[in-house]
Amino acid sequence: MTAAAKVVIVGSGIIGASTALACQDLGAEVIVVDQGPLGGVASANSFGWINASFAETQAYFDLRNAALESFRTLGQRLELQAHVSWPGTLWWEDAGQDFEAQFASLTARGYGARRLDHDEIAALEPNLRACPAHALFTPMEGAAQAQSVAQSLLAHVARRGGQLCPEREVTAVRSSPGAGHIVQTNAGDLPCDFVILATGAAACRGLAGVEWALPMANKRGMILQTRPVQTRIHHILMTPDVHFRQNPDGSLVAGEIFSGDLDPSEDASALADTVIARICQKLRGQPDVQLAEVKLGERPVPLDGLPVVGSVPGAPGVFLAVMHSGVTLGPLIGQLLAQEILQGSPSPLLSSFRASRFAQA
Repeated sequence: MTAAAKVVIVGSGIIGASTALACQDLGAEVIVVDQGPLGGVASANSFGWINASFAETQAYFDLRNAALESFRTLGQRLELQAHVSWPGTLWWEDAGQDFEAQFASLTARGYGARRLDHDEIAALEPNLRACPAHALFTPMEGAAQAQSVAQSLLAHVARRGGQLCPEREVTAVRSSPGAGHIVQTNAGDLPCDFVILATGAAACRGLAGVEWALPMANKRGMILQTRPVQTRIHHILMTPDVHFRQNPDGSLVAGEIFSGDLDPSEDASALADTVIARICQKLRGQPDVQLAEVKLGERPVPLDGLPVVGSVPGAPGVFLAVMHSGVTLGPLIGQLLAQEILQGSPSPLLSSFRASRFAQA
């Protein structure tokens, strides 16, 4: 009998967890290592929007669009409904020509966005105090509590014999031709056949033994979570000055600029108060919205803004999976990367997102 391939995944956020699960599905022995607690840093600080509404290229749209179905399938398989919902999105961040351009782009791509007028929006969201004249409705989109999803996937991996190693720092990867790899950590060595680096914003720092680091343009971000509120909203709301959604327990998750870069000189506490005030202004009945947590984090963004998935240049058997839209893409990326590594079946969906495009950077 052929021995099962052994895969070490560095990073336990939604990308690392999804990849571990997918590798295990294909018969691999998996070890997940994270320098912090299980669930990842970026996943813990994510707004959690599952969407394909914004994609700079057709290839990126195709990848994101395919990812929606992968997430639905995984959610049904593992009964993730406590952490994932599919309420759809109402979007009116932009107006005028920019609004029309977004609608035209989604329509041309066959995404199924609907243009709603004021009365239609009010019918969908009766607790909005002042509805816009128009919004785009994308009913296929969802929201995830990303860290909870990652932890659920990892729990499933562990139940099937996977090894989870939180609070364990990877210091180097040593490779020998034909003899696999040794992942060196502060708590001992981990021999394996393949290494997958799902290290998010830390990918720019590289790793000893892997003579290459991913060029990154990471962005700072702030996400707020409130205490549960009685007023209900029914969709993900993307407005000009705040985006917010509601968890099943009634708490709100919110941010100011979805893909913006938080000014390091900004007073986070004051900005949080401003965001909460904006939410209150948008809801009927003067709801008592109380801040529960402010999450400040670094969004992992490769230099050109697009995902990086696949082999590391000059390091056979070592792979990368780093991207900004990890929540949307996580389950699909895990499946595609596992198939590529363990079955030798690279997906055409990933052809535009290889690390080799940065090989000369």
